[in-house]
Amino acid sequence: MLAAILISLGCACGGRDAASPSPPPPLAETCRVTLGPRPEALAPAAPAPAPPAPTRSSRLVAHVELRLATLAKELEGKVGTRLAEERNKSIGIAGRLDYTVDRGPFSVAVEGDALVVRTDIKARAQACRGKSCYASCEPQGRATATVPLRLTPEYRFAPSRVTFAFTRGCEVRALGGMVKIDVTPTLQSALAPSLRRVEQEIDGKLPSLRSQAERLWTELGKSRSLPLGGCVVTNPRGIVQGPTAGRPEALRVRFGLVAYPEIRARCGEVPTSRPLPPLTQDPALPVEDDLVLALVSPLATVASGLEGGDPFDAGGARARIARAIAVPAGALAQLDLGLRGEACGDLAVRSPLGWTEDGRSLRLASPAFTTGERERAARASLAPETLVRSLSQARFAPPVPPETLKELVPSIASSMSDASLEVSAKVAGVEPLDVVLRGEDLAASVLVRGSVELKQR
Repeated sequence: MLAAILISLGCACGGRDAASPSPPPPLAETCRVTLGPRPEALAPAAPAPAPPAPTRSSRLVAHVELRLATLAKELEGKVGTRLAEERNKSIGIAGRLDYTVDRGPFSVAVEGDALVVRTDIKARAQACRGKSCYASCEPQGRATATVPLRLTPEYRFAPSRVTFAFTRGCEVRALGGMVKIDVTPTLQSALAPSLRRVEQEIDGKLPSLRSQAERLWTELGKSRSLPLGGCVVTNPRGIVQGPTAGRPEALRVRFGLVAYPEIRARCGEVPTSRPLPPLTQDPALPVEDDLVLALVSPLATVASGLEGGDPFDAGGARARIARAIAVPAGALAQLDLGLRGEACGDLAVRSPLGWTEDGRSLRLASPAFTTGERERAARASLAPETLVRSLSQARFAPPVPPETLKELVPSIASSMSDASLEVSAKVAGVEPLDVVLRGEDLAASVLVRGSVELKQR
């Protein structure tokens, strides 16, 4: 772009104006060169083989945010502040023990691959004999509940595990200091039932991701119509969990959807829905990844895209494609072309299809004559190599211009939002991949690099 600007400035300043190239003369339909009749009808084209199984990884990275802001508040309401209390517990020759154990507020944090819930524990214990109490202490500790954020293959959180440790113990002395009794284990044992209840409350408050995953999987298996016609088919294959992060009020989990989506010019049959597969793990899942997106349209669009194009050198005479019929011939497209201009007549070629270097258009990647057609062109005094080279320069449009995907994909994603879930997407880049035939359709694939964001409303 900079070079073009400098050249244009140089032309505008000083010296004679550069002569503009003369436009080519209009193409007159003189038919001064005519392709002779075919000695026999074209051989029927072989049907296209079944499309090959995908060999390239195709993943859409989804950043899922789950709310945790209410977890601490809900635990406050379910777990009382008094965790344990007992009076007149025998401690042998030292008499009896009275104690209470209370908890402090709950705090929630995300640390590495775990959700951590903590509360400080304060206790008061008194050793008594008869009607009087002769010793007391105030032990302190901390209870820590850990929830692994690596989901199970069934899309569930593993059970939480609560651990407890005293940071300050409690010992009482009896019989004038001759007997020392550590009551810390007694207090810790008394806490055990309450800690189990904390585990149960935490497990009950964690979101049920299995049901959400099944609902999302069902939606992904559906065909979605586009505003201007056609539809989107996702073709999901699997779900993988990546790294986790978060803050006390929200948990962020990175997932990868293994899928081979298609934007179809005509919808056709939607693939049979598969059951939700087990969740797999990839701790190195990147922030964004490459998704293979197929732009699928009828093979007839190749023919219509070539008809009426610019004139070209047919090997000694100029011509344009006035009529074209395209049919599958194995993995190639067979085209029966009707040429008009200085050269006229029917000509058949076969070619694989591919993207142009700029990734904006499709082309005949390597056209070659069908049986007997090279000889017909030569007998008409046309240069066969020049003719096929000119055909390889022909361009036709894909069903969806790749440059529009940066806006189209986010639009499709936002249409999947509902009352409970906000869906958004961003596309970092698009580049052409390959073009294959699927029976009467062609699938022009591109690599779309980006990610999706899903937030609970």
